[in-house]
Amino acid sequence: MTTAIYVITPGQARAPHVRLALGRLAAMADRVLVVADGADAAAARAVAGDGVLLFRGGTLTPGAGYRHAILHLAETGELGGEGLILTGSQAFGPTGAAPPVAGDLEAQGIGLWSAYWHATGLDPRLTGRPRDERVPYLDFAVIAAGFAARPAFAGFWRDLRLDGNPWAEFQALSIGIGELLLREALRADYALPPDALETIDPRLFEVHRLVRAGAPCVAAAVLTLDPLLQDLNAIELRPAIDHLRGADPELYAALIDFALRNVPLRDFCTVADQVEVIPETDARPGRNSWAMGEVAVFIHAYYAQMMPEFWRLVERLPCAHHLYITTASAENRERIAEFLAGKGLAPDRCTLRVVEQNRGRDMSSLFITWRDIVLSGRHELALRLHSKRTPQVSPRVGESFKDHLFDNLVAGPGHVANLLDRLEAEPDIGLVIPPAIHVGFGTLGHSWFNNRAQVQAELAKMGISVPLDAHTPVAPYGTMYWFRTAALRPMFERAWTWTGYNPEPHHVDGGLAHVQERMIGYVCAGTGFRVLQVMTPRAAARGYARLEYKTQRLAASLLSGNVVLQVAELEARQAKQRVRVYLGLQQMYGRLLARWPGLRDTLGPARRLVQRLLLPRPMR
Repeated sequence: MTTAIYVITPGQARAPHVRLALGRLAAMADRVLVVADGADAAAARAVAGDGVLLFRGGTLTPGAGYRHAILHLAETGELGGEGLILTGSQAFGPTGAAPPVAGDLEAQGIGLWSAYWHATGLDPRLTGRPRDERVPYLDFAVIAAGFAARPAFAGFWRDLRLDGNPWAEFQALSIGIGELLLREALRADYALPPDALETIDPRLFEVHRLVRAGAPCVAAAVLTLDPLLQDLNAIELRPAIDHLRGADPELYAALIDFALRNVPLRDFCTVADQVEVIPETDARPGRNSWAMGEVAVFIHAYYAQMMPEFWRLVERLPCAHHLYITTASAENRERIAEFLAGKGLAPDRCTLRVVEQNRGRDMSSLFITWRDIVLSGRHELALRLHSKRTPQVSPRVGESFKDHLFDNLVAGPGHVANLLDRLEAEPDIGLVIPPAIHVGFGTLGHSWFNNRAQVQAELAKMGISVPLDAHTPVAPYGTMYWFRTAALRPMFERAWTWTGYNPEPHHVDGGLAHVQERMIGYVCAGTGFRVLQVMTPRAAARGYARLEYKTQRLAASLLSGNVVLQVAELEARQAKQRVRVYLGLQQMYGRLLARWPGLRDTLGPARRLVQRLLLPRPMR
């Protein structure tokens, strides 16, 4: 008889990967015991039935949950002679590969079989360990029946002391069970042979190799690891995710759901390489239809004179499409209709509307004026374009910004065809945006400005709970993008009003339009869709060259070449009192303008005085 012990760490009882794991474990084991704390008790019973052991007192970690269940089995006399499977919500799995049978292990001198190991002899934090020593992680482990029946096994768990510290738990649990195996003249075995992996911690550092080789689970920690540490260790998460999409679609979907609901969006886009360079040469020439059907092209032509430029973009679309065009006046509407007729566009391929007001500009013209079209379900896929002007910057910078948007989204028929191929192959991509603009703009690290709290509040009103990024939101800066209508449906279901937007000409930061711009990516994540950032090869080269130069200039001003230490140095500087005061006043200024946009001119002199007093001379 084999018992699977599954530990649901706090807040994960309703997660899809938990339901998936319990279903698969039920097919592998004779019974499943679930450990959950009181807060998750009802949800745990909903997915696991009556086999739930409630955990009380202390923090429920995987190790604490295993200890709770094993001691329960020991006290009820059910531990002897049973093999065990240990796993929990800290891992995605089990995969389709069947683990070894617990009753067969001890005959081979194996007491424990694990998905992967930690190479303690290579870890500089663990001095004095044998260089070839490996100890088992218990993210997914099978315990031999005879080993579980030994008094030393129950004694190990009875004496185990855990305080909720992950590193201390690893040492007590993994190193401790490795030493117990040695004392009991048994050994650990693993899903992969020792020479298949090379690093200290392959569950993180070689996740792509583990997945491709058929390891029984993926550690959730690889998603939540700091992106800077991912960078320092050159972790390749994207190949692992791509492999899972084809090899185990259910597990892939559960992993993505966890990532979208638990990992800040920019962190996930970074660690999972959710950026794609889309070639401009069509990979499959001649194709003109895709599974998504007719594309809705929403264009806000506030400047009717831009129609020739829009038409050049529309001509690049190789797919069936319907134009939905808004403009600001009846006169503009007639000019646009005349232009389209001159191009030979059939009337049934275009719908023209005049916006009720221009408050909210391109945002209100989409989320209010075209609400009925999106909610009708007529279109699965849409493209958003508008007559982009950026009057607050120089004409050259504004033109560069517009090119950044148009070229990365609609560079040409081949580029669009390749993008549509990607959307067809990966239906969980809900939003396609250009990368954050940084050429000519100080976007990076500062683009929340005064909008983060408002975004959090608006998402809460929609019932969307996803973590927001700390510094630079994943957003369609310039508000042009491809989107699945299902991914942004909450944005159209919400009853926005024209008066909710700043009146012209006070289109200020912190107003609803700027908040919506930064909400879009998080609404997409909240509906279970991924965000993909795309660019052409030409744009990638231009953006990368400038980004690399700016980064090396910043790094050269710091003491260390290690990015973690660089960030620590900068954060120490930011903690200085003068910086804190300036940042606080900056936030206050933004909140005042968001509420009373007309105060901009009145507050201007005070703002400049604060800058002279608090900022270093080159920054004033």
